[in-house]
Amino acid sequence: MPVIVDPDKCNGCHNSKQPPCVRMCPGDLIVKDFQTNKAYLKYFEDCWDCLPCIKACPEEAIRFQLSYQMGFFSASLQPHIHRDRQNITWTLVDAHGHKEEFNIRTKVLEVALDERIEGEPTPDFSI
Repeated sequence: MPVIVDPDKCNGCHNSKQPPCVRMCPGDLIVKDFQTNKAYLKYFEDCWDCLPCIKACPEEAIRFQLSYQMGFFSASLQPHIHRDRQNITWTLVDAHGHKEEFNIRTKVLEVALDERIEGEPTPDFSI
């Protein structure tokens, strides 16, 4: 089952041309629609559930939908990256709506909103 971008939470990282989720997807499957200013998964069938897009999203707008064999359609797995960037709380919701949280230490690298191209001025991402 592929990752799902929540359009209500996704803000496209404002005026970013290549948000972290787009750049972190090794299959180039997440793209940004500049008309809606939202990211989306363009080929669901090609997503291999590697999850770096989830950890890179600063808005926590991407979640992993568990396959029906593991938990039917209401089951999900969502991370919350702590401010210290050293810990993640994964919230697992099973098919019956029961929640479990798992706190783990992790290494989360900061991903800039856009890659800087040498010679170009640094973009201003302030709102």
